[in-house]
Amino acid sequence: MKKALFALAALAMPAMAGTYTVVEPANPYSMELAVGYNFAARDIIKADGFDTPRVDTLGVDLTGVYKVDDHSSFNLRFGFATGSDSETYFDSTKLDARMNNFYLMPGYRYTHRMGEYTSGFIGVNAGVINESVKIKTFDDVDGRQRYHGSEYGFAYSAEAGLRFDLTRHFDLYVAYQFFGSTAEPSIGGDDGIGTRSQLFHCVRLGVCLDF
Repeated sequence: MKKALFALAALAMPAMAGTYTVVEPANPYSMELAVGYNFAARDIIKADGFDTPRVDTLGVDLTGVYKVDDHSSFNLRFGFATGSDSETYFDSTKLDARMNNFYLMPGYRYTHRMGEYTSGFIGVNAGVINESVKIKTFDDVDGRQRYHGSEYGFAYSAEAGLRFDLTRHFDLYVAYQFFGSTAEPSIGGDDGIGTRSQLFHCVRLGVCLDF
């Protein structure tokens, strides 16, 4: 009886050991470079009675990624985005607005393999942003005036996308991202004119290099 129990235990030990084996990815570290177009969802200036420009931006970001396993990864993203727009009011007053954003955001991503060369992913990021806004106005009464302000704030995003494996070390991906910022730079001086916290719908296209 003892011999039979020892034999069963010997057979079960490899299976039990395999249950707790963690297989690390072959290439745990990767670097991503992406460009994105960000569609603004809010007017840039707080103003009652009329609409001010919604400033769409074009951005680029660099993301360092560490893969915990085939599904989970952590990342650190640094990005820059810039854009401008203008509006004309009452056929004589023109307003030009420009926005620049710098942001640093750690995050988490979950990836699900969909086929031999494709996978889907979802992710979240949160961090700090510096938002800079420049406003130029011109009218027949006051002439040309300039306003400028910048502020640090909280930045957050959620994204979903598809990844395509081109080679063992090189991938291409496309994603939709919802991006928000709490920064509201004051640009009016004594007038106290301010900006709105910004929300963007983003389309991102990127490449990934695995080490």
